[in-house]
Amino acid sequence: MTGNVTILWSMIAAFGLMLGVWHSLVFVLDRRAYANLAFATVALGAMGIAWTELGMMTAASAAEWGRWVRWYQVPNFFLIVGTVAFVRLYFGTGRQWLLWSLVALRALILLVDFVVDPNFNFERIDGIARTELFGQQISVVGHAVAAPRQSIATLATVLSVLFIVDAAASLWRTGSAEARRRAVVIGGSIALFFAVAILNTQLVIWGLVMLPTLTAPSFLITLAAMAFEMSRDTLRASRLARELRQNQRALELAASAAGLGLWSWDSETRSIWATGRARAMFGLRDSGPIDLEALAASIPTEDAARLRETAGTAAATGSEQEVEFRVVTAEGSTRWLRARGRWESASGKRTLIRSVLRDVTEERRVHEEIEELRRDLAHASRVTALGQLASAIAHELRQPLGAIRGNVQAAQMLLQGPEPDLQELRDILGDIHRDDSRAAQVIDRLAALLKRRPIDLQPVALEGLLQDVISLVRSDALARGVRIETKVDSLVAHADKVHVSQVLINLIINAMDAMTDTAAACRRITVHARAAESGLIEIAVSDCGPGVPAEALTRVFEPFFTTKASGMGMGLCVSRTIIEAHGGRLWVESGADGGATF
Repeated sequence: MTGNVTILWSMIAAFGLMLGVWHSLVFVLDRRAYANLAFATVALGAMGIAWTELGMMTAASAAEWGRWVRWYQVPNFFLIVGTVAFVRLYFGTGRQWLLWSLVALRALILLVDFVVDPNFNFERIDGIARTELFGQQISVVGHAVAAPRQSIATLATVLSVLFIVDAAASLWRTGSAEARRRAVVIGGSIALFFAVAILNTQLVIWGLVMLPTLTAPSFLITLAAMAFEMSRDTLRASRLARELRQNQRALELAASAAGLGLWSWDSETRSIWATGRARAMFGLRDSGPIDLEALAASIPTEDAARLRETAGTAAATGSEQEVEFRVVTAEGSTRWLRARGRWESASGKRTLIRSVLRDVTEERRVHEEIEELRRDLAHASRVTALGQLASAIAHELRQPLGAIRGNVQAAQMLLQGPEPDLQELRDILGDIHRDDSRAAQVIDRLAALLKRRPIDLQPVALEGLLQDVISLVRSDALARGVRIETKVDSLVAHADKVHVSQVLINLIINAMDAMTDTAAACRRITVHARAAESGLIEIAVSDCGPGVPAEALTRVFEPFFTTKASGMGMGLCVSRTIIEAHGGRLWVESGADGGATF
């Protein structure tokens, strides 16, 4: 006949089993819900406690009762270890060394329990007695001798109480009002259970009372309190999830209106979430799971390497990072996307990256068109500058070409004689070769400047660059009576030689134009190159002209603004664009006594 004790303890076991299975499923669905896993361990431990206590109360002999006491240590281990682990995970407080000491001590007790006979708690069990509980006859220990090692189990239980009280006190001191409520409800109920359990088991084991162990029913209140708190968290999470979905829809709408796509990637679950706009940017379907491998395959190799490097930088620094990359859709079209995002931490590890996407394909196309126009303008500016130097360049070429013609005529005259002087002919040919090389160098420099090309940054020796520039303007400077002085340190710049030469030619021509009305003896241009701060190089072109009028200082770099009667007003504008493309800046300073420095 089934009695009230059997019914009650079976209900407790069923309650523990239900809670254990439920929270185990929560952990299976969310592998980061370690508190749920710990609670499932506690609930299943409570089920095992109820089962073994019922076995003890229905035992027919002392030997059978002793076997049930031995097996009692198995669920008791999981109940105590699960409880302290739950407190540590749920509260986020508690001393780790004490927790691991408890785990080691309980593991030792469990191991010794199956080594000694009859069990860990007793040296021997001589007999059992019968008594009544809730109207049902049950078995209790009659005559037995407690083992001295039982004090180790008592110590382990006391340490469990200390750990829980310490964790609850820490949460109370540092937490919010909600955290304090948890400390009282959960910490208080667990500490009270352990206190009751210690009192009950010690009285039973030492034979001071004729009662069964009542761990299961006394823990029922604690289990209910823990389940209530977990249920509150579940309800709160459900409410927050609804609010999050509403906020997410509003955010998606705002981002879509701004032409932005949102996405995130969880490195632990390797799952990707993306808004409809973000999916469209990658050429994906509006719904359904996103295949990470297929998504990675749509990004070119060099862009994927840049993405990994940027993500590594973001993970290392914890800062937001931005990167542009290409995506090749299933239709074969290429899109440029700009991503800006950062890693977020969970449990001390950066496992989630969130990012905002923007389609910059059209922006890149417009930028390339602007760059093309800039190159055309720079090319036209170079041609214009060289047009101003046409007579000087012709003079530069006239000298070597005239020398070549004279040497050829001399050679012809020698060859007409009966016995030509071969050594003289060799010298003439050497002169012709030297003059030809000189003319070729002038033509090569002109060809380089006239060639239309994008900016190509390479190591450039400034001393050689300035020599080439001055060789192109030397004849014009001599014709105008202008002396050009250079002060150049041995420096190597990372620059485009042709474009920087264009800027220097333009500045030197402007300086010579500015000194048209200056006395001939004072016409001097100084080009000074030196190392500046932050690894930069400063090149200054100074003249001795009247300087730049104060009202024009802020406008000289504007397109189509000029102080010359025949100027176009584009030279300085193009020059500043070229220097800024190199990561530098171009400005003007007017001297107090006249003269200007660019």
